[in-house]
Amino acid sequence: MHNRERGATMVEAALVLPIVLLAIVAVLEFGMAFKNWLSVSHAAREGARAGATFGNDIRADILILDEVAQTMAAAAGTSIKHVEIYNPQTGVGTTYTYTPGSNCNGPDCCDWTPCPDPDLPTPPYVVPVWDPVTRDVSAPVTDRLGVSITYDHSWITGMFATSSTFTTAVEFQIEPQIFE
Repeated sequence: MHNRERGATMVEAALVLPIVLLAIVAVLEFGMAFKNWLSVSHAAREGARAGATFGNDIRADILILDEVAQTMAAAAGTSIKHVEIYNPQTGVGTTYTYTPGSNCNGPDCCDWTPCPDPDLPTPPYVVPVWDPVTRDVSAPVTDRLGVSITYDHSWITGMFATSSTFTTAVEFQIEPQIFE
């Protein structure tokens, strides 16, 4: 009887092993995707929170974008497709594309196109469509500010997809800086 069951363990292992490996790969793939989705959501919140604090500072947009880039560093920030900073009430805003090192004018470089850094000469500096200095920061009712991030997630194995796009948007009330 021992001789008849001799290869049964090997056959069972051959049948079960691919399923176990597939489950492990799926857990890893979806875990990485979930981490990146959480990073995108967190970066949008941090960007909107920063924007609510900076209010009508002329440098507000570049400071928001810097906050987003720093927060996204854990999720390979180079996969950021674009970040939009906008007024949720009117929909007016500017969409920025992350282009590290490609938007240069001599020694002055900006990682975003169009470049919202007023400390740089024109070009590369471009005044944002919703100019930060026009944002209402007087109490009791201030403007709202929205930050939307679109991010491309690349799947490691390509077994489920080659890439997925994650988009998240967050809106915050700008903190009052003038009290009437």
